[in-house]
Amino acid sequence: MASNSYRVEWVEIIEPKTQEHMYANLATGECVWDPPEGVPVKRTDSNQWWELFDQNTARFYYYNATSQRTVWHKPANCDIIPLAKLQTLKHNTDCTPAAVTSHQSTQTGHHSERGQVLSLSASTPQLRRKPSDLCRSSSFSQRGAEAPLYSNWHDSHLLPLEHFLLNNSRDSDSDHSDSGSESLTGHEPDNEDSDQSEGSYLPHRLSHRPVEYLNLPAAAARDTRDREREAKEVKTVAPILKPLAEPPLQPEREADMEKFAVDNLNLGGRGLFRRKASVRDLLSWSARSLQRPLLASSKPVARQALDMFRQVQMYMGDRKARPGVSLNSLLMDILGAAHTQSLLRDELFVQLCRQTTENPRKESLVRGWELLTIALAFIPPSPVFQPALLGYLNRHRDPTFSRVFPDVNRWPIHVQVNHYATVACQRLERIGAGGKRTARRPILDDIESARKQIFQASLFGNTLREVMQLQASRWPNRRLPWPLVELSQQVLRLQGLTTEGIFRVSADVDEVNRLKGQMDSWEMSEPSDAHVPANLLKLWLRELYEPLISDSLYPECVAEPMTPRRACDLVLRLPTLHRMVLCYLIRFLQAFNKTEVIQHTKMDASNLAMVFAPNCLRCTATDPRTMFDNARKEMAFMRCLIQELDTECVRDMI
Repeated sequence: MASNSYRVEWVEIIEPKTQEHMYANLATGECVWDPPEGVPVKRTDSNQWWELFDQNTARFYYYNATSQRTVWHKPANCDIIPLAKLQTLKHNTDCTPAAVTSHQSTQTGHHSERGQVLSLSASTPQLRRKPSDLCRSSSFSQRGAEAPLYSNWHDSHLLPLEHFLLNNSRDSDSDHSDSGSESLTGHEPDNEDSDQSEGSYLPHRLSHRPVEYLNLPAAAARDTRDREREAKEVKTVAPILKPLAEPPLQPEREADMEKFAVDNLNLGGRGLFRRKASVRDLLSWSARSLQRPLLASSKPVARQALDMFRQVQMYMGDRKARPGVSLNSLLMDILGAAHTQSLLRDELFVQLCRQTTENPRKESLVRGWELLTIALAFIPPSPVFQPALLGYLNRHRDPTFSRVFPDVNRWPIHVQVNHYATVACQRLERIGAGGKRTARRPILDDIESARKQIFQASLFGNTLREVMQLQASRWPNRRLPWPLVELSQQVLRLQGLTTEGIFRVSADVDEVNRLKGQMDSWEMSEPSDAHVPANLLKLWLRELYEPLISDSLYPECVAEPMTPRRACDLVLRLPTLHRMVLCYLIRFLQAFNKTEVIQHTKMDASNLAMVFAPNCLRCTATDPRTMFDNARKEMAFMRCLIQELDTECVRDMI
């Protein structure tokens, strides 16, 4: 029974075939056979819809238990019973071969007494759909003007009824395989999709394949044995690092995409015989080219915006590319143009929101979300568009999916979308308004890293706390980040104390990047010299999302006059983890600030401070004169620490 301390809503559920009644609480998820006493119960009516998921078309649809009508769009102003996750959960937890086929049998059961076994048909009534109902145009014609275009997945919860149905439905496929009735997910896919034959919808980047070309000839198609071999390879691949914790949903900071579109889309309609486009048409996937930019603000760069949309279609596989054009070369062109022309950034994100809405092709949908997530690693949206983009991302997120679908290799398409949206939200938070990252022009290695880190969290570019969370599964008792300790020890093992110009001389860039990739896989090969780990240590510090010296203390760190006592007192005010990491780093550098070492390295305390100050402190000023003046003060602060800081607290600490 629900508590009286907060408002609840009970809804009556009636299974059409057996007419069984039960009652669900949409606020708490409680489900009972008898109507609860003392609280209002809403009787079932024509405004009750069941949300279901079609495995063949990878789209949600909605079933009305009263009229037995199905529609593709989410009805507005009604009770939505979220049964879609139950369907997918069953599809991914069945271990029988029949459970993974595209055509599922109708789930039915028998009950002898109330309270023992519930008829499984209560959530999966028999349903037959006309082919005409499946075409995309008819689904648009069914929409009312008030129907929302985007579905708020995170508003639904897995009900106890669904857990009960799941536990009782695992053996029902074989019992009813000859019934001849059509299941809710057994209707035909859209004719316009050509990639529905794939048995696994795992994103292609998990298989670590080389760069793919978009226009391979038909003769290069894989045969059945190749498909089976690759499917087995994919099943053995799993992210080496666990993804970072999901950023919380932030509904108070988001805005409605359709409202933004009404105010900002380039709807046309001017001039003689020019038809004005609808917001819904402009915000839904299309295989056609654009005739004009989507945003009115993109008119000054109209030709570049139209070229960008064609490149987006090529990347998603909706348009044939020229011979020799690869996914990465398209990414370089798209993100390079958006980096150069700030007016193209919002245009790019709106184009991607359009092409990932009502997209009937699974491979195209996945590539669109991949492109959106990679783009947010390099370029931010404008502060005006950011709330609408955040709202769009949040509407494709459901935090329960990470618990219901723990096996990455068996994620259905909508769980993949949920993961992309979650990673994109984190990147938007860090590169958007209020974030610490700024736009940057991508290079090929950066693009590969941004793609790989969607499913494999990196030890670089995150906060110290996140790095500790990543290594906790391997070394739960370690108190310092593994990259810091391992790289500093590598420098010492490779005779860094006798290497001239250590920390100042540049290392081979390719070798540094190779070692960086190895560390994300918890590996470490022997570098060619001490300069490689020395440079990588500086890179790890420089790429921390939050600098080692907190931004809140930065003004005091550059205040004059700086004395050793003031510098050491500031260290004591750092957060515990930051303080331990800084003390370990300073203790490591103090080993180089000895007369016998300086004779070999030519790096005294001033030189070490000059090298490490910009990696430990982060100046937020944009004025060149201020930045130049602060650089001298940052060096003074670091020099005081190297010369005077007591680091006995981290002695023998790993």
